Amino acid sequence: MTPITDSPTDDKATIEILVPFPPGGIDLILNLLLPGLATRLGQPLLLVNRPGGTGAVGSLEVAQAKPDGHKLLFASQGPLVYQPQVNEVGYDVQRNFVPVCRVTSTPSVLMASDRSGFKCLADVLAKARAEPGSIVYSSPGAGGLPHIGMSAFANVMGLQLQHLPMAGAAAAIEALKDGRADLIAEQLPTAVALAGKGARIIGVFASQRLTTLPDLPTLLEQGCDLSFQSWNVLMAPAGTSTPILQKLSEACRAALIDATPELNRKMGMSPAYLGSAQTAAFIVNELDRARALAQLSGLAR
Repeated sequence: MTPITDSPTDDKATIEILVPFPPGGIDLILNLLLPGLATRLGQPLLLVNRPGGTGAVGSLEVAQAKPDGHKLLFASQGPLVYQPQVNEVGYDVQRNFVPVCRVTSTPSVLMASDRSGFKCLADVLAKARAEPGSIVYSSPGAGGLPHIGMSAFANVMGLQLQHLPMAGAAAAIEALKDGRADLIAEQLPTAVALAGKGARIIGVFASQRLTTLPDLPTLLEQGCDLSFQSWNVLMAPAGTSTPILQKLSEACRAALIDATPELNRKMGMSPAYLGSAQTAAFIVNELDRARALAQLSGLAR
């Protein structure tokens, strides 16, 4: 298959895909796609975890990279549309990036530590109101959607919660499992992949139940009118040519089809592919949602 370049330079060079978080988060999704991507692109691929700034460090590196298709960003919503609402990050999702495609999109879910004894939202509310400030929620880092979403949740429900920021999703969920934290808001695929002994999903931040987990109630059903979604996208530096974007996007779509059974089995989800232009329009809408949720959380700068 034709390698991804529209110039004669280094057409067999390794493509680096930066994940701006520590291992054990959204890289679990990307790892399922890499074999199919490598086969279709005809070039070696390298997944590079570049944590820092709750996703901002790795995202900035890609924003400043040469737009030749050889350094890409696989990121969630946090560093792209939520971090900029609360922190100065040095890049703008619309000016400094161009989408390759959207890979996944699911509602966020609320997880509880088994040690907390919480099995539903009513359990959370009862303790939070009886013992204000006693409930701790972890997050993969300050300024991401799990932090902003839980702060908004606390404000909507009139609760006092304590925030425990950790270095990435795996560490945040581990804090849940060992009892340092009671709650976390996480994206569905990460939550399903990392849940198990020590933590459980108790609700979905959505107006409708998930088709993949139909027995899991929404938070709306349980009395919390708040919804926000998590998603993952493949992004390139602004200025990347249309032929490069098209080849990358087509390869990603085919790799997603191949990976669908594993995504369903391991993460309780199906792909939510959108092409480059459709992803750009989707991000515009998500920027509006991010601004509103950041305002509701009280964290907006």
